[in-house]
Amino acid sequence: MRKRTIFALLGAMLVAVLVIGATTGCGSKKSNQIKIQIYPADSNAAMALQADKVDAYFADATPVLYYMKKNPGKFEIAGKQIAAAPEGIATRKGDPLGAKLKQAIAELYANGTMQKILSKWGLSQFALSNPPKTTPIAKASGGTITFCSDTTYPPMESLVNGKAVGADVDIANAAANLLGEKAQIISTGFDVIIPALTGNKCDAIISALTDTAERAKHVNFADYVNVGMLLMVKKGNPAHISDLASLGGKTVAVEAATTEKAALDAENKVLAKGGK
Repeated sequence: MRKRTIFALLGAMLVAVLVIGATTGCGSKKSNQIKIQIYPADSNAAMALQADKVDAYFADATPVLYYMKKNPGKFEIAGKQIAAAPEGIATRKGDPLGAKLKQAIAELYANGTMQKILSKWGLSQFALSNPPKTTPIAKASGGTITFCSDTTYPPMESLVNGKAVGADVDIANAAANLLGEKAQIISTGFDVIIPALTGNKCDAIISALTDTAERAKHVNFADYVNVGMLLMVKKGNPAHISDLASLGGKTVAVEAATTEKAALDAENKVLAKGGK
């Protein structure tokens, strides 16, 4: 009995040494992988940087610029904008509402309403350079279009005193009004927002949703802005971050199910092969 106890202790000590070596790099090569901290709400991802829990916050340019404006002198952008892409209102495959919303977006650009909304929220630089052409709009009879939206993403959408506000909210209201209807915003987690739409929990998504080939397999898009991604770091850039390739070994905060999360996963695959 005593002999077995000694062997058990020796075994436990060996396991402890191996665990410590794995976490500190002792006896093994230090990992060059990006340490991705995933948050269900984008606002929490941004707060993680402010609280010094991560080296960088990675998101669309719209919230990054918003947080920098709200916190002057505390943050800066590391490197350049990454992979600008269209964002659109999503609807279910085969739903005629998708075509109507495309018509509404075209009209909002044609009559100047879209430009006014984007200017109001400091987003004029993200307007479409070649907006869709207008076509006649058939108005409905005063119904309601329900929009799923992740209301943790200012200035696109957020909750103020329990009410949804933001550029996307204004665009939803303006588009619905053109169609002779009212808009209703339903706060929905971004990681479940497409399943919520396809599961008939709402009629459409307006939530800074990037129009990607993978998402387009499940929903149709009516694009209305063009936005890239930015890395935000503390003022002075103490971690010396310049682009995705420089994130190896760093900790980055990101919202779940975003294109930023996908970009970090892709970069980790590159880093695992020894870099670009």
